[in-house]
Amino acid sequence: MSEDVVRAAEAFARGEVDYDDTAPVELPPAAETEPMVMRGVRLPVDLDQRVRDAADAAGVKASTLIREWIELGLTELENDRPVSLSALRRAIAHATQASRAA
Repeated sequence: MSEDVVRAAEAFARGEVDYDDTAPVELPPAAETEPMVMRGVRLPVDLDQRVRDAADAAGVKASTLIREWIELGLTELENDRPVSLSALRRAIAHATQASRAA
């Protein structure tokens, strides 16, 4: 146990700790709706930058965009059609930006 924790416990035991249940509290962020698995992927620096730029343009985190791209790719492989509207909008926006840059 760290010395800070021990000192805090001793101060609490001596009654030196004030508790204010009206103090403003910052809640932790809400949990993800489903568990996530961490995967390490190695990308060339220029490809990583392109992903980050696309994510910034779409207003999402790079990891969110990568997840959506993986889901779109797997859906295409399965010859399936369901795609979330947000993923579709981002894909269209990305394609539009890519065509403008060309």
